[in-house]
Amino acid sequence: MKTKPAAFAAAAAVLVLDQLTKLAMRHILLDGVPRDILGSVVRVTLRYNTGAAFSLGWGGPVILSVFTVLASVFLVRYMLKIEGRKKVLWLGVVLGGAVGNLTDRLIMGKVTDFIDIGSTGWRWPTFNVADIAICIGGIAVFFLFKGSKRLEVPTKENQT
Repeated sequence: MKTKPAAFAAAAAVLVLDQLTKLAMRHILLDGVPRDILGSVVRVTLRYNTGAAFSLGWGGPVILSVFTVLASVFLVRYMLKIEGRKKVLWLGVVLGGAVGNLTDRLIMGKVTDFIDIGSTGWRWPTFNVADIAICIGGIAVFFLFKGSKRLEVPTKENQT
């Protein structure tokens, strides 16, 4: 499979998985009522988020939607220009997550979150499959680019 189509397939897979899990949780769960999966450590709790990832409250749906559209356009353009199968595939994963949350914002004006992790007295902000894709994809991209050799700028010393 060629790298660029595979990256867009990865983005589509993340988008579909994200939207299907959100749809299922909206039909199964009551808003704000947790259901334990692994005791109280891992549970599903339906929440709606008008802020940024992990229910961070800055911005509104319009600002975040515009930012996400711009970031998605940048990702697509960058994916088409760069080389490196792993880099392009992981950027596709990030793109799928971004478009997943954007889809919620455009359709509902808010993002559906449902993965709820924590313990007594402390809980991580509720999140979703798109958030996981953005975070894991972003970390993978960081390490892949960090490990890349940088282009050496020609100087008088290294031109001989």
